[in-house]
Amino acid sequence: MRRINSTGLALAAVLFGTATGASTVFANPTEGPHAYIGANYGGYKDRGGDFDEDDDFKEAIIGAQVNQYLGFEASYIDFGSFGGDVGKADIDGYGLAVIGRIPLTEQLGIYAKAGQLFWDADVNVAGLKRSYDGDEPFVGVGADIKVSEHFVVALEYDRYKVDLEDSNLPAPATNWEGDMDTVKLGARFVF
Repeated sequence: MRRINSTGLALAAVLFGTATGASTVFANPTEGPHAYIGANYGGYKDRGGDFDEDDDFKEAIIGAQVNQYLGFEASYIDFGSFGGDVGKADIDGYGLAVIGRIPLTEQLGIYAKAGQLFWDADVNVAGLKRSYDGDEPFVGVGADIKVSEHFVVALEYDRYKVDLEDSNLPAPATNWEGDMDTVKLGARFVF
């Protein structure tokens, strides 16, 4: 994670600065260029698991919508700590994504996104502690509703991938392929 902190923040600043510099007035979320900041809260499950009230995460986002069809987004995601008595993991990361949006009405739109998650994982299996990092692609779909001129809510489903392999960990944790399905509700303040 240390290698992408400055890169992710720099990209977010460029996206934010470009979008806000493109318009001197507040923009309509369904029309011209605009920037937004926001947060998401949701639940997740790993491959074969169930959505559980204990598996929740938080996400902070900053984005730029170039026009009503194309946008970019940077995010920080904290999956929190999960696992059982034998093993636990704590995963967080930064995401960078391209968003394709289709406006259905002036207030409602649907979108798809694809990007890269740069993640960090602290794993404790049977008393053996290890830290890992990596980067994996992710995809998502969602819908957004304009509540007011500057406030948008969104419902989104994303799939993240976190793969780690370490022959030093006790079996079966030597190779963990984590497809993390997320459902999240979010709010965005539009500039």
